[in-house]
Amino acid sequence: MKTKTLTTAFSALAAVALMASAGAARAEFPDRPINMIIPWDAGGSTDQTARVLAKAAEKVLGQPVIPVNKPGAATVLGMTELAAAKPDGYTLGVLSTSSYLIPLAGRQVQYDPEKSFSYVSYYGDNLIGVAVPANAPWKTLKELIDDGKKNPGKVKFGTGGVGTTQHLTIEGLMVETGAKFVHIPQKGSAGSVPALLGAHVDFISETSVWAPFVEQKELRLLSVNTPARSPRFPDTPTMNEMGFKSMRSVQAIIAPAGVPEAARLKLEAAFRAALKDQGFIDTMNRLAMVVVDLPGAEVKKLVDSEIASARTLLAQIKQ
Repeated sequence: MKTKTLTTAFSALAAVALMASAGAARAEFPDRPINMIIPWDAGGSTDQTARVLAKAAEKVLGQPVIPVNKPGAATVLGMTELAAAKPDGYTLGVLSTSSYLIPLAGRQVQYDPEKSFSYVSYYGDNLIGVAVPANAPWKTLKELIDDGKKNPGKVKFGTGGVGTTQHLTIEGLMVETGAKFVHIPQKGSAGSVPALLGAHVDFISETSVWAPFVEQKELRLLSVNTPARSPRFPDTPTMNEMGFKSMRSVQAIIAPAGVPEAARLKLEAAFRAALKDQGFIDTMNRLAMVVVDLPGAEVKKLVDSEIASARTLLAQIKQ
């Protein structure tokens, strides 16, 4: 009788354990906090916008989305960690153009920009501009270029790092025009404006961290990289309209390759819904960035197209 009772008890315990296991297996994603790697220092435009977007997305997901700054090597350190993370949807990252430009330029990295990531959603175009101090002698980009041709190696420029979109924009400009400038890379975009205001560099090619300083007339904006003029700075010409090549500055949410589609779709829906958050919109407007809503599949197509264009530009730079 005791044996039968024990058997019944063990059977009951096993059934409870099985039910608990099945319940855990059916736990709806996400059931714990999500980390989001930002491969830049705190304070730059990507960091600012990504943090506000994460806060808005977590309201939809019902779990914290925790920004984790992993700066270094112009995004390489953060992207390497992201690519190696478990593809379960609990580790995300912010993709910027620099993340694929650097390996395209020949630097050895431990990720493949075309194969190592899943694409969650787009969130905006980062506005890159060439800015100088308000008291600088150059009133136009042409005047700056002419100085770089007449006085090769004299004029210094700052960017967020070697191999970034900001850096390669000026490298391409030098190839196209014959001007010669000296690159003084900073530790991320947040350091570029202080370097310019402190006279450590003569101009910057940088993300829109310069925007409030331009509006306060501490800096002068000579050009922007977007296909059309910025609504916030309508008097500033684009590089394209002046006949120079420029690249799109991508801002997207990505994950390690292999994230289950059901989880990716939930993340995509949450981050696209977050684009309507007023705090996020206000932050984008303050930084002169344009909100762009694209699903993951369209982001992949856009990035593939940008990579193809970047390869062409890099080949021209190397000639």
